[in-house]
Amino acid sequence: MEKKKVRNGKVDLLKFIFSIVVILYHFGNSVKYDRELFNRGYMAVEFFFIVSGFLFAASLSRISYSEDTLAADSTAFMVKKYRSFMPYHLFMVAVTFGCLFFIKDWSVRDLFLNVVNSIPEILLIQMGLTKQFSTLGHEWYISAMLIVMFILTPIVIKYKDKFTRLAAPVASLLVLGWLWRKYEGNLDLVFSDTGFAYAGLLRAFAEICLGCFCYVICNSGVLEKINSYALIAFETAVYAFLLLYADNRFSDISPYVAVILIACAVTVSFSDKASLSFLNNGFVYFLGKISFPIYLMQIIVRQYISQIDWKYGYASHAIFYVAVVILSSVVCILVMDNVMKFIDNKKRSQKKR
Repeated sequence: MEKKKVRNGKVDLLKFIFSIVVILYHFGNSVKYDRELFNRGYMAVEFFFIVSGFLFAASLSRISYSEDTLAADSTAFMVKKYRSFMPYHLFMVAVTFGCLFFIKDWSVRDLFLNVVNSIPEILLIQMGLTKQFSTLGHEWYISAMLIVMFILTPIVIKYKDKFTRLAAPVASLLVLGWLWRKYEGNLDLVFSDTGFAYAGLLRAFAEICLGCFCYVICNSGVLEKINSYALIAFETAVYAFLLLYADNRFSDISPYVAVILIACAVTVSFSDKASLSFLNNGFVYFLGKISFPIYLMQIIVRQYISQIDWKYGYASHAIFYVAVVILSSVVCILVMDNVMKFIDNKKRSQKKR
C-alpha cells in the first residue's frame, strides 16, 4: 500500500523555471540576434532527469515486493506514468499536425504519410527506434525517460536497496564517464548513435540512476546534521550557478561537473530540513503542473513567433514568446483536464448502470 504523497512546492517552482530555460534555449536556436539567453540551456534537461529519478525511486519505495505480483505491479506503475503524459502529448500532436497541414500546404497523402512515419513519436518510443519524421522533436526527453523507467521498474521494485544504494550510483558514474570520454566532454547529446543506443537514452539512464541515489542520500539522515540555512544557501548558490552556466558563463567548467552539482542541489531541495513552507501553495503547484505543457507548446508557438519580423530587439521578442507559450500551456491544461474529467465521469456513470 502506498503512503500519502506530499507535494514539494520548491521543486514545482524549479520545474517551472527550468522549463522556461529550455524553451528560451530552443528559441535562441531559431532566431538570429547578437546575443540570446541560455545558449547552454540544454543543462535544464539534466535537472529534469535527476528530479525524475528521485521521484521514480520515491514512488517505487512505496511498493512492496512480491514475486507473484512483480509483473503486475511494474505494469500498473508504468501504465500510470504513461497515462500521465498522454493527454497533453496527444493534444499537442493533433494541434501540431493540424497547423503543419496548413503551414506546409500538405496534401491529404502527405498528412497520412507523416502521421504513419511519426507513430514511434506518437507512442513516445522514438528513443528506442530509428528517428524519422519529427513533429514534436523535443519530446525525446519524455521518450527516453519512459523507456529507462520501463526497464528499471521491476529491477528497482525487487532490489530496492541494492539498486538505489549501490547499482544506481555505480551505473551512473560509469555511463557518464563513458559519454564524457566518447564525446569529449559534450553533454548536448540526443540522437548521436553509440552503436547500440542513442546517446540521449544513455544520458537519461545515467541521470535517472543518479536521481535514485539522490533519494537515498536525502533519506539517509545526513542532511539533518547540517544547518538548514546553510543547506538553503548552498542549493540557492548551485541553482544560481546553473542559470549562469546555462547562459554560457563559466564555460571552462565541464557540463558533467555541473551534473554532479545539480544532483547535490536536488537532494537538498527534496529535504525537509531545507523546505520553504511558503512555496507549498496552489499557485506554485500550478506552475509545476504547466511545466510539461510549456515544454510541449513551445514547438508550435516557436514556429510562428520566430518568423515574426520583430523590430524591438531580442529581450521583448523572447518575453513575448514566453508569454504566448505560457498562455497556450494554460489553455492546453484547461482543455485536457476538462476532457479527462468528462471521460472519467462517463466511465463512472456507466459502471453505476
